[in-house]
Order: sequence, then structure tokens, then C-alpha cells
Amino acid sequence: MIDAELNIMIVDNDQVNSFVLKNIITRNYSGAKVSLFPDGAEGIEELQRLETAEQDFPAVILLDIYMPVMDGFEFLAEYMERFAYKETIIFAMSNSLIKEDQQRANEFDVVKGFITKPLIYNNIEFIVETFIQEREKRYL
Repeated sequence: MIDAELNIMIVDNDQVNSFVLKNIITRNYSGAKVSLFPDGAEGIEELQRLETAEQDFPAVILLDIYMPVMDGFEFLAEYMERFAYKETIIFAMSNSLIKEDQQRANEFDVVKGFITKPLIYNNIEFIVETFIQEREKRYL
């Protein structure tokens, strides 16, 4: 069942956006697990904790590009250095329409899409469909 496998980490300093996203996901995918982190540094710390404890990594990370402490690009660089071997897929998010941001995010192989905030249900459907396709590729 997809819902039970849908473990999503949201890394976004916008608490309202994170709360709305979590509600959209859990309302439509009842078995989904969603965790929230306000900046890239806390997200990386959680990934390190999960790895050390040999717990499941998130299947999907929704990553805001512009955050204090550690922004999305710094998070991506750190992620690639430490966790690139994991099967997590990442979607970059931003309310910025700057093409260079999208191009820069897409330079990271782990990034499967760039989504303009605020995210709506159709974006979540796209994310879940991409997760399913990536998972199926691994098992073929």
C-alpha cells in the first residue's frame, strides 16, 4: 500500500505552508508519515539521527530553497555529500519565480522537480506519482 510507504520530510521555515502541506498529505494519504523541520540544518540533523539509529529515511523530501540557518541549496550540497546513496527523492520548493533557482536545484541528481509555492493538491499528486514511478524503477 502506497500510503504506508509514504514517509515525507518537509523542510520549510514557513510554518503555515508546512502545516497546510501536512494536512493535505495526511487527509489524502491516511497512512502517510509527515515530519516537519524549520530549516536545512535541522533536516540534516534528523537524517543523521535516522541513519545512526538505522531507521527508515524519508521517501520524499519537500525542500524550501530560501530559509535561514541553512538554505535549500546548502542542504542539497550536504545531502549529496553524506546521503547520496539513499533512495530518497527531493522536490525543491520556492515562491520565487527566478529561473536560475530552478536550474540550480535541478543540477542535483536527487532533485526530481521544482514546485512553486504555495503547493496545491495537484502538486502533491505529482509528487506521489513521481515517488511511485521511482520506486517501480528500483524493483524492475
